[in-house]
Amino acid sequence: MLNAKPLCSHEFHDRSPAFGVTTSLYAGARSSKRTEVQGEVELIITPTFTSGFDTNFGVNATAARAAWIAAAKVFTDAFSDDIHINITVDAITRPGAFGESFPGFVSISYADLFDQVTAYASTQNDAIAIGPGGSMTATDPTNGGGTWQLTRAQAKALGVIPDDMSDDGGTTFGVENPFTFSGQITQGTFDFQGVAAHEIAEVMGRVGLSGGNDTFSLIDIFSYTGPGMKSLGGGGGNFFSIDNGVTLLKEFNDSAANHLDTRDWAGGTNDSFNQFANSGVVNPVSAVDLQLMDVIGYGRVNPVGSLIETVGHITFLRAHELGSGYGKSPNFLDCEVIVQLSEEPLRAFGFQLRADQNAPSRREMFDMLRSAFIAGRLIRLDYFTIGPRVGEIIRVANP
Repeated sequence: MLNAKPLCSHEFHDRSPAFGVTTSLYAGARSSKRTEVQGEVELIITPTFTSGFDTNFGVNATAARAAWIAAAKVFTDAFSDDIHINITVDAITRPGAFGESFPGFVSISYADLFDQVTAYASTQNDAIAIGPGGSMTATDPTNGGGTWQLTRAQAKALGVIPDDMSDDGGTTFGVENPFTFSGQITQGTFDFQGVAAHEIAEVMGRVGLSGGNDTFSLIDIFSYTGPGMKSLGGGGGNFFSIDNGVTLLKEFNDSAANHLDTRDWAGGTNDSFNQFANSGVVNPVSAVDLQLMDVIGYGRVNPVGSLIETVGHITFLRAHELGSGYGKSPNFLDCEVIVQLSEEPLRAFGFQLRADQNAPSRREMFDMLRSAFIAGRLIRLDYFTIGPRVGEIIRVANP
């Protein structure tokens, strides 16, 4: 019933999902100029609306479709991972149904999970989360006793499985609830876009497994009760943190009290990711919501082959022997000169310095880099992306 709970609230509740496929950031201390010269990449979320969706929503079906698509656009506008997320969208008449999600899952070892999160880190939030004092470390917080899983969509974003057009999960909505699909939210109705965004985010990976059957998900790593006090399970007093519990950004739902989702928000400010939705108000995807989605696998990336310009201060300059390379897949540089900038500490850049026709110009490039490094002045690099966090330099210039 609409008014069954205080504050005219209603549950965002997803069924225990059946496991699907199983297989064994940062603007630094100084501002930088980073311009995409060529190349375009986008995150694409594709809904497949069932016949039941249209039938059960009836005259509101077109408006409900548009609202769902608008909710998905919040995420495609915020992130640019070069993947397709394919979601089945249904509607049902079951009493008490509100919003539900059914993600598909992929199993992964913690070591591989850490490697992939590190390899695909691209934002300031990622830099904090995997850096010194961050919430995600190379050590398995379960000491090897837990099983780790990602949703299929998450696994694509982190390069664990290849992008494909297979179904990644589903979202279902109860049509017995009064919804507003666009514009000002009518008193006594619920913001359908907010409900849809809540469920879409769960298919994307915002779902806590939190120790059920000794199984955990990436979001569980960011749950803390205080500084250094990681709390992988659900319950009261758990907060979202990317800096090892020093900053508690928002409180998670007390699943021990209400037996609902462990990684929805506890409440407070109206928010799409809250466990309970108030009627008559907009429930938006907030800045902290996007921060959470950022650290659980999504970010701003450029496709391989993009030509990028960046300007910054050199913090690391290395020349090494032929063929030794730098980094590891998918961020390996087959180069002899390696550069890092303070403004983009997650990225490395390089070029080959070999006895070939490019040798004279490459030596001049190296001399310019060395001069800028010694003087502590800005340098401009033009590079092609060859991995999530690496680029091959083609030009060096004074900005």
